[in-house]
Amino acid sequence: MNQTQTNLSQVRQKEKVALNDGLPKIEPRIVIEELKSHLYSDDNFKKLFSDAEDKKYRENFQLFDRDGDERISFTELQELLTSIGYIYEEQELSELYKELEDSEGQGIRSDALFILVSKKKREQDREEQLIEAFKSVDLENTGYIQSEYFKELLMTMGYRFTEDEADEYMKFIDPKNEGKFLYIDIVKKILK
Repeated sequence: MNQTQTNLSQVRQKEKVALNDGLPKIEPRIVIEELKSHLYSDDNFKKLFSDAEDKKYRENFQLFDRDGDERISFTELQELLTSIGYIYEEQELSELYKELEDSEGQGIRSDALFILVSKKKREQDREEQLIEAFKSVDLENTGYIQSEYFKELLMTMGYRFTEDEADEYMKFIDPKNEGKFLYIDIVKKILK
């Protein structure tokens, strides 16, 4: 048995995690509708946030609701999310804000904050899943994966790529053709 076959055998024994878990990008409108359906169900809401998180987010919302109308503006929302550790790109947050803004156009209410935090938590879960998937094929635990080995995995495991598809994907994974890649960087590229 050659080294590649041995490596493949070891990978097959590890827990299976698909490399495209959580991948295609989803439109903000669809994410919001999905999160709303979960949030507005009491049982699901309680599962998403602990009592401490619920209290923390509600108290922070009240702090940023400077005029006390139970709504916050876009700028206040940006500041609030940053203060609790959730950073959004301005364009993405702007799109989400427009989707969540109340019917009078006066800002967003606290339930919208929970939707935005849920979305970020979900993204973090995707990132963790992808990292775990790559770790499962990083047999030496270096943070790097050999490009040829990864190409072979693409063609022999899970959804099997053709050689042409694998070559095309490797241009994304290892664009400088260095022979190995740091998978944390790839996860960031995939989730952009």
